[in-house]
Amino acid sequence: MLRDKVKLALGISHSKLDSDIDETISSAMSEMERIGIFAEKVVDTDPLIVEAIKTYCKYIYYTELDAREKFFESWNYQIDCLRKSSDYQEPVVEVVEETSEVVIG
Repeated sequence: MLRDKVKLALGISHSKLDSDIDETISSAMSEMERIGIFAEKVVDTDPLIVEAIKTYCKYIYYTELDAREKFFESWNYQIDCLRKSSDYQEPVVEVVEETSEVVIG
């Protein structure tokens, strides 16, 4: 479960923040979609998505300012790379219009 991976990354072993962590994960996923990552690719089984979410959660939960700034920069880099990757963009469907050509020769 994604929450367990995030808690491990944060060094949290209790369940007092589970609801808040779930909301933070949801927020990270929504932000990914907002910046242009195809919604169907924002899943908790993709290792790049999971790492980005863990980074976002570290940015939110860490209290030391320098660490937060580094996690924020890392989060921005990760989501920018994902957004630019064709694997994480909405598939483009080309509509090819058929025309009937009459060749007189």
